[in-house]
Amino acid sequence: MKIITIASLAFCLVSCRQAATEYTLVQYNVGAFHKYDSSSVEHIARAVKEMAADVVTFNEVDSCTTRTGVVDQMAAFAGEMGGWNQHYAAAMPYKGGAYGVGVAGKPELEVLRTDRIALPKLDGHEPRAVAVVEYKDFVLCSTHLDLTLESQLGQIEVLNHYMDSVYADCGKPVFLGGDFNAFPDSEPIALMQKTWELLTPVTNSFPSHAPDRCIDYIFVRAHGKKVSVEAAEIPVALQTADVATATDHLPVVLTVTVE
Repeated sequence: MKIITIASLAFCLVSCRQAATEYTLVQYNVGAFHKYDSSSVEHIARAVKEMAADVVTFNEVDSCTTRTGVVDQMAAFAGEMGGWNQHYAAAMPYKGGAYGVGVAGKPELEVLRTDRIALPKLDGHEPRAVAVVEYKDFVLCSTHLDLTLESQLGQIEVLNHYMDSVYADCGKPVFLGGDFNAFPDSEPIALMQKTWELLTPVTNSFPSHAPDRCIDYIFVRAHGKKVSVEAAEIPVALQTADVATATDHLPVVLTVTVE
């Protein structure tokens, strides 16, 4: 009986260690993949590969607009990555198609559910949205807040209400990446940090050629799961892609362990 107990304990310890999984998340405002080029899909795919991302939150993505050649940009990126899963959330109709945000992930990550949250415009310039993807081990969301304070605060309130309604008891971490158009010491970021934990560094990410503003972040609601930050950075240079010209934002890269 003692031998069986020791063996069972050893198996449990190994199983517990195996339950902790490391993921690399990237938040990237891609500027409709055409800020400095007619199409930077391949360019940004090279960057994402070098950053060893498992999942990416994208902002400023076109879907079949005449502005960017009637291309489904999320599908084009997923194809460039070799068949990644992808989910697009339109924020508004634009030039024959749509403009919005998206989430993409490695094909081996099992997608359980997708959703789109419409955010209020209020006194802002454009309607905004949130793309939501629930994977087996975590939930990942992408958003891009408007420029005005009233809109930002209202959009965060709608986002938080959705999370409280849908994922409060999900038992897995919910990550949110986005371009918040808000500085770290701003009221919107303070509101976020009442219920979300900021995981990424307060480092300038915009504009990409000479960054002087920190407006891109990745947050988490842990929901009882332990989330440990293994690495977090905003790279200013890569070997295979020029992040200064891929788009006008630098990527935000976060590696976490989820237990």
